[in-house]
Amino acid sequence: MFSGQKFNALSIFKWKRRGESSLTTSLLDDVPPEIELLDCRRVPSPGSESPSGLLNGESLNVEPIADLDLFFERLYNYYCEKGLWCIIIKWIVELFSLGFTIGFSGFFLLYVDWNGLRNAKCGIDAVESGIKPCDLAKEALHPHPITPLTLSKAIIVGYLGLFSIYWIFCFLRFFAQLKDILGIRHFYYNSLHVTDNEIQTLPWATVLEKVVELQHSQQLCVVKDLSTHDMVMRLMRKENYLIGMLNKGVLAFPISSWIPGVGPTVRNGSNGIQHRLILTKPLEWTLNWCILQSMFDRNFCVRRDFIYNPNALKKRLMVVGLAMLVLSPFLVIFMLVYLFLRHAEQFYNHPSTASSRRWSNLSRWTFREFNEVDYLFKHRINSSVMHASEYLKHFPSPIISIIAKFISFVSGGFAAILIIIAFLEESFARGPCNILSPILKVEIFGRNLFWYAAVFGTITAISRAAVTDELMVLDQEGAMSMVVQHTHYMPKKWRGKENTERVRLEFETLFQYTGMMLLEEMASIFLTPFLLLFVVPKHVDDILQFIEDFTVDIEGVGHVCRCASILMLENSRFITFNFQKHGNSNYGSPYNTLRSQRSCQGKMEKSFLSFQSSYPSWEP
Repeated sequence: MFSGQKFNALSIFKWKRRGESSLTTSLLDDVPPEIELLDCRRVPSPGSESPSGLLNGESLNVEPIADLDLFFERLYNYYCEKGLWCIIIKWIVELFSLGFTIGFSGFFLLYVDWNGLRNAKCGIDAVESGIKPCDLAKEALHPHPITPLTLSKAIIVGYLGLFSIYWIFCFLRFFAQLKDILGIRHFYYNSLHVTDNEIQTLPWATVLEKVVELQHSQQLCVVKDLSTHDMVMRLMRKENYLIGMLNKGVLAFPISSWIPGVGPTVRNGSNGIQHRLILTKPLEWTLNWCILQSMFDRNFCVRRDFIYNPNALKKRLMVVGLAMLVLSPFLVIFMLVYLFLRHAEQFYNHPSTASSRRWSNLSRWTFREFNEVDYLFKHRINSSVMHASEYLKHFPSPIISIIAKFISFVSGGFAAILIIIAFLEESFARGPCNILSPILKVEIFGRNLFWYAAVFGTITAISRAAVTDELMVLDQEGAMSMVVQHTHYMPKKWRGKENTERVRLEFETLFQYTGMMLLEEMASIFLTPFLLLFVVPKHVDDILQFIEDFTVDIEGVGHVCRCASILMLENSRFITFNFQKHGNSNYGSPYNTLRSQRSCQGKMEKSFLSFQSSYPSWEP
């Protein structure tokens, strides 16, 4: 399982889940202690999670950092948040936003009487009807919103109570983390000599270079001086496994193409059922908590009982799936309110936004490379959005374009007439006679002309977006090459077929309409419990087998995903990505290993080149 030339004793980790021999069992029980404990990071206080000696300004030579993974995570988060005051202000804004969402939804779901609001005659409606204007607070608000307590109201009250507790938790959590944040700030200022103002523009690679230089005078690791690659591997320890699982098709399940969030087909099963990738946001959170956060012990080594007991993982997944099923009504209410507050105004004033596209959550983890931190990945992937949109424009639909032109012509005509009326009304309203002022207030089928102007304007904007540019020269291969320059993703089955409908459809599963993605996020709240209860547990053996086969122990780092690891070459001072175990000569590797051991589509080779370009001072 865990392989590496520097640790021959790791060959005893060839665990099996079925039919283990007594010899294998005895070997597992007698694992040498030096394999159980990672040399570089265990320090005087075993239970400590914070680098207390470092964060309180004490000499690092006196007390090394207790948890290097946690330390580098805080170091990276502080950099991404751009300093102390940005962190504090962001925390305050997030608390206010969460509190506003809870209060806003509670008021409009419980207090507002929507029937009374629709029938109430207040303001101009009351004056035109010749009656006294009503008090809107009395007509449209429930004086006793909870009585009578129906099932729907009970769900809303439960939702408000649940998220109010979560708000209190977020409020208290910040104060619990404030000491560590101040400690990291102290480290930046006094050890790295980097201020909050400098962090705003300082590259992340430069921060790691300063940490590497710092090790000459202050010992961060008791075994060796950590390289830039060692630090990033610690920071990406869990994420690399998720990237590897997607790359090797471990998270491809036998599900239908109509299921929300489903991605490209990876393989066909023995019964002819297609296995498709899927990784919605709730599923990502669940797999992270059930697998990635649970598989390591305190020494950052994969726990034997985790690999050796697949039934425990199946049970954990099913319990979490059942809990999510119970909480799904509350989560849906929150998501509805949150998405409404975030996108309603944008869609209303800019209707074409709904037809814009963006990369799905699955595509982001598919494109992300080994040891690529989120900060650098976002910079790379955001540069590809424009080119991805251009690629899909090279698939015009003549029929849709013809119909869209007609709809745009008709709706644009009505919108133009209403605009002219509004202009004339404004002109006459300033003169002595105001004969046209009531025109736009005239109702047709219960709606005034203002409403029709908004509808026709929206239809015109959407239909014009669907019209093909007649001057465009179709070049699907050229457009795809521009996308690949940024995504680094080009499956073999796409090559030479960039102009086919099959490639376009698979591409669209990764690059989706914004409106459709919002609907899929809602649907995934109910979909994820189904996957956790009935689909994912059947593939637990594949997940654990991947962890067995693709884990290696690195001195000073611990257990990491083997495709993202480094390997000390014999009789050499140089280190490199593990090409000898997983290299693919088709992508420039000096070694060519078995197909089952390679990363798919040259992921490891691409990751190596990207890492070198992102960290120029690192020398393999």
